[in-house]
Amino acid sequence: MNAHSLTDHHISDSSETSGSPRLGRAFAARLDMTIKRSRLTSQRVAKSLGVTEGDVALWRAGITMPRNADCRRLSELLHVDCSWLSGGSALEEKR
Repeated sequence: MNAHSLTDHHISDSSETSGSPRLGRAFAARLDMTIKRSRLTSQRVAKSLGVTEGDVALWRAGITMPRNADCRRLSELLHVDCSWLSGGSALEEKR
């Protein structure tokens, strides 16, 4: 069984609002932008979170969404508010 299938959920498999393709794309775009802005690599993000680089690539592509715990750790690593990263309206940088 694929490791990330146990920890992440596929956008297309979810009928919940939080898993809608539109929110998945918004999350992916914000995550990608924030990782680029922070000048981190997917490899470094993966290592910091204890996930695979493939997991990070799937998140950045909007194919899967990270678990809540991983989303919180992403927000801490990238210095952004978790609710913004997940599709909220205001960018609140944590410094």
